[in-house]
Amino acid sequence: MGDMLGNALSGLVSYQRALATTSHNIANADTEGYSRQKVDFATRVPSQSGNLTIGSGVKVSSVSRVYSSFTVDQLRSSQSAFAQADAYYQLTTQVDNALADTELGLSASLSRFYNSLQDVADNPSSISARQLMLAEAQGLGDRFADMSSQMDTLDREVNTRVSASISDINDLSKQIADINLMISKTQGQFGTDANDLLDQRDQALLELNELIGTTSVEQADGSVSVFIGNGEALVLGERAIAMRTVPNPFEPGRTEIAMDVGGSLAVISGSLRGGSLGGTLSFRDGVLNDTRNELGRITVAIADTLNTINRAGMDLKGAQGGDIFSVPEPDVFRSRNNTSGAEITAQITDVSALNGSNTLIRLDGSGWRFFDESSGAELTGVTGSGSVADPFVVGGVSLSLTSAASVGDQFLLRPTRGAAENLKVVMTDPAGIAAAAATRSTADLNNIGSGKISETDVVDSSNPNLLDAVDIQFLSPTSYQINGAGSFSYASGSGITINGNKVVITGSPQAGDSFTIAANTNALGDNRNLLKMAGAESSKVLNGGSASIQDTVNGLVGNIAVATRSAQINQQSQENLLNQTRSNQQAISGVNLDEEAANLLKFQQAYQAAAQAAGVANDLFQALMGAFR
Repeated sequence: MGDMLGNALSGLVSYQRALATTSHNIANADTEGYSRQKVDFATRVPSQSGNLTIGSGVKVSSVSRVYSSFTVDQLRSSQSAFAQADAYYQLTTQVDNALADTELGLSASLSRFYNSLQDVADNPSSISARQLMLAEAQGLGDRFADMSSQMDTLDREVNTRVSASISDINDLSKQIADINLMISKTQGQFGTDANDLLDQRDQALLELNELIGTTSVEQADGSVSVFIGNGEALVLGERAIAMRTVPNPFEPGRTEIAMDVGGSLAVISGSLRGGSLGGTLSFRDGVLNDTRNELGRITVAIADTLNTINRAGMDLKGAQGGDIFSVPEPDVFRSRNNTSGAEITAQITDVSALNGSNTLIRLDGSGWRFFDESSGAELTGVTGSGSVADPFVVGGVSLSLTSAASVGDQFLLRPTRGAAENLKVVMTDPAGIAAAAATRSTADLNNIGSGKISETDVVDSSNPNLLDAVDIQFLSPTSYQINGAGSFSYASGSGITINGNKVVITGSPQAGDSFTIAANTNALGDNRNLLKMAGAESSKVLNGGSASIQDTVNGLVGNIAVATRSAQINQQSQENLLNQTRSNQQAISGVNLDEEAANLLKFQQAYQAAAQAAGVANDLFQALMGAFR
């Protein structure tokens, strides 16, 4: 009788637990991160009666999570990859929108400016056309400054996102460490799985991976250790290691990420991957930096090219032309950790050699060394000693030390980063636009030969004798002298360079024939120099003479468009993968209300049956007791 009652009571207790677990599942059907729980039944240890083994009922052996570590790991990885792709795409889109705007974009602004140059070329004596050209030049400068401002805004947004992410990461790390403590205590003291705590930790880890890619390692006590980047510990059991933001050693306005590594504070920004933080840093170090540098390179190329051409021409006042734009100088930042007071001054010496890359300069025990900031690769081919008389030359920039540096000192060269925001129009007088060529060439009307002289080409506008008259007198069909001196061999088509001017004589001059190079006076209708300015957009002045300004602009706009489209495709792909992995995980661990309703009915019926069995056992017991009264 006792066996029957005991069996019935064990069923009541066990199925009550099963009903409670089922109701717990139903109540948490929409709880984020909840894993369905199931009751595992087992027979109780039977009793021995003589030579008979009598069953003693049922017990709940465990209440376990329906859980797959494989699908959970996949979900975390997919969450991290999608968050990174999404952050990268959203930020890259903003750069694309700024550059590609049909009205305010870079290409549109350049087109308006070069069209104004052509208007002056069409009517070189028109003051109104010249005024419009200067206005468009100012508008171009304003547009570059505006684009630079937009990039600065994005830089600040990156800093804000980084700071917010670090705060959230630290909160989640502390939460995971606290849950680790509770799990280890629960499982250590009671020997049972802390299901709800495990779910909470998994959800915190999932949210953490949305911010930054992590690797988790489960420990023997049930806690997990979490690592980021190149293996830096974020959580070790019950201890969370806080991340922090620090200013960049070269630019205080740029936020970096650091944490305690091996007992010292180390910057780890470059090693972080995954999550929205990884996408944000990848955007900053890639698209944003490259765009700012390339905008600056285009700015310098435009200013330098047009200044050079204008200096080679004659303005409306009959004077040699001057600068239209100020050419921004490169930025050199010294590390705040430098121990000496040394500074480095920089000057662009070869626009065609500018590559838009930033250079890290370091003095160590072996001497000065130069590294590409992005790749870390050491640069070769750097010339000079760094003195004023013998400056370092790297990527079209000369660098001179102001004083002796100390071993360990570092500098960061950004040759074009700040150029776009600093482009200024320095010409205020429209008459200063040098539409005419500075010099002209003529053949003497009394020449008897068939020799012809080309128009002058100014190759060195800084030559102090540029405007001096030059007489080329032929001594014979194969020789000539200049200004009555010397004897030079002549071959048809060969160039003659004198006082910064270059001409080409063709044909068959005869002895006594003469040609003259002189200042281009009374040249109101001359537009030769302006035609050069108008054509400068397509002149090969960048990438070592292989790319024009227009090529570079198109390349920048096109590359950003391609990067944005690629980022969009990647974001969509990662979103689809995330949805798939989430569905896979939910198919295993998610609560199915239909299934739970069926379980509820099943356990209810079993509970009622056990209660009925207990009632029968009680009736039998009462009858037995009545028989002995």
